[in-house]
Amino acid sequence: MHINPSADSWYTWKPPRICTFNDAWTEWLQGSKFPIAFLGDSTVDGANTTDWVANTVGADSTSPNVFTKKLEELLRQAAHNDILRIYNAGFTATTARWALTILEEQFGEASAYHDVRMIGIGFGINDRNDPLYEASEKAYRDGFKGAIKQIIYWCFSKKIQPFLLTTQAIVQPGVLTEYMEDYPMRTSEHIESIANEVKRELAEELGLQFIDMNHYTEMFLLYSSISTQRIISDRLHFGDVGHKYEAEVLFAHMSHRTIVADGYTKIDYSSQRIKDSVPEDWLTMPNEPTDPFKVYVDCLKADAADMIIMSVWVFVNAKRKLTLKAYKGSSPVTYVKINGITKSLTGAETIIDQLDLGLYFLEVFTGTSTQADFKGFILE
Repeated sequence: MHINPSADSWYTWKPPRICTFNDAWTEWLQGSKFPIAFLGDSTVDGANTTDWVANTVGADSTSPNVFTKKLEELLRQAAHNDILRIYNAGFTATTARWALTILEEQFGEASAYHDVRMIGIGFGINDRNDPLYEASEKAYRDGFKGAIKQIIYWCFSKKIQPFLLTTQAIVQPGVLTEYMEDYPMRTSEHIESIANEVKRELAEELGLQFIDMNHYTEMFLLYSSISTQRIISDRLHFGDVGHKYEAEVLFAHMSHRTIVADGYTKIDYSSQRIKDSVPEDWLTMPNEPTDPFKVYVDCLKADAADMIIMSVWVFVNAKRKLTLKAYKGSSPVTYVKINGITKSLTGAETIIDQLDLGLYFLEVFTGTSTQADFKGFILE
């Protein structure tokens, strides 16, 4: 592959797409490693997470509570694949311009990440304070856009698929008093309206997949029930609970089995993303439904062994907690699990829990019974 766009041709150059998140997902389902890396600053590196160890260029990350590790764990569970990898290539106090100088060392043949297939490109927070860019908003924009373009170019030259993600949201509405004179752009707004907007533009221009992490993490800061102190104690770096949520956001983008619920949501046997379900001929579809469920399972099976009859990943993206309810018929032993925790169903309708922003794995079981009996879930 020969890619060498000149400065002038950036405006018309459309790179060939090498692979997508769905390629990664199907590779993982068949047992492949298919590594994906995330390249960025300290918010990627994991500063402020428990047992954080700062990354070293060319070496594998060892921090246990960063979003990349948590994402890897989730994907391994969902794909039943113990070798898939998510690489952390975050480096504290760095910029996109700095990243250009270490790409070969970080992803070259001698690196722990030499087999990377896709790279998610972050940065934008420290770039506003880069001495070459800090003269004005325009200098910040132009310098940052040029650096990100060059990282994209490098990826394609190495047959690696780049994608873009906006920065983690921070709590810097105004400049810290001691930096007011020296760093006038040290605010959340500058990052979001300049650096993150550059990534939105480049994703559209170059046909790159894009994850608006700033949007989701801003939602988490604004609307989750978890205190800001627990999420981002130093106002800049997410801690453990924030990195867990970021992993869940990324999972929802990479596993296309995920149902996103931002308000009233019904999940039943006509939902297109459910798994671990029943044979089609076990279903009942009444001519005149008597409740919200127009298709359900209520039939006898060959034995009384406990059997899973539905599973589904749900990502809650609502501005308030959603009430999760489960519905069944007459069986007294049907039960559900939510993130592995068993919940009994006490009647035809059971309120299971109040779900905050984030990812949930729902499973339904027959219990020890010859009856398969379940209608569905409602989130509202």
